[in-house]
Amino acid sequence: MDAPLRPPLQALDFGEGLSLAADAACLRFQHPGPLRTLSNALIGEGLGWSREFCNFHVDKDYAGRAPAEDLHRWLAARGVAEGETLAMMTAVPLARLALEAASAGEARVLAAVTAGVGNAVDITAPATGDPRLVAGTINALVFIDGHLTDGALVNAALSASEAKVRALAACGVRDPEHGTPATGTSTDCLAIAATQRGAPTPYAGSGTLLGRAIGGAVFRAIRASLATGEVVS
Repeated sequence: MDAPLRPPLQALDFGEGLSLAADAACLRFQHPGPLRTLSNALIGEGLGWSREFCNFHVDKDYAGRAPAEDLHRWLAARGVAEGETLAMMTAVPLARLALEAASAGEARVLAAVTAGVGNAVDITAPATGDPRLVAGTINALVFIDGHLTDGALVNAALSASEAKVRALAACGVRDPEHGTPATGTSTDCLAIAATQRGAPTPYAGSGTLLGRAIGGAVFRAIRASLATGEVVS
């Protein structure tokens, strides 16, 4: 069984005032000031600034023809202003949220992950005839209390992605179509969000303490989230 959701409103040990409002339909992270972001989320894609971060739950048979429009509607229903908002969706029950923290000198990292692998994929396998366009996602929000250049934000995304591959390997997740080790799912979403406090850093890859902190937090969070769900064979 899935664990119960966290308290409806929870202060998180990160930066200056990050909080989480949780219910069965949405995880809503809020920060008092805008964070510098890099993401492939439907709302808040690319480089930008956000202070609201929403992860919405959808049914496993969700087949919205305009998912971005659905997200806009759900945000409006909750009274969330969209100017500085990042939003994504997942079919994974939100009770499977895992939070993992790490430190790198003065910088602090918090990884927030909801993970499901029902549509696990090996990105190196042939795509011809692959039917998997379903919602079963690894959604990862990586909050960094530090100052990252745009290049370092890309480094951070690489570090998180490398850690995701390692976590899936450690859990024995395989691509069911090809039988090879999975590298993710076909609908993964990642957001990096930095407070931009402190001295700028141009690097956040595996050769840095920050990159290792990101990798460790994401690795642990993905494993912890998967452990709350179905057993992976």
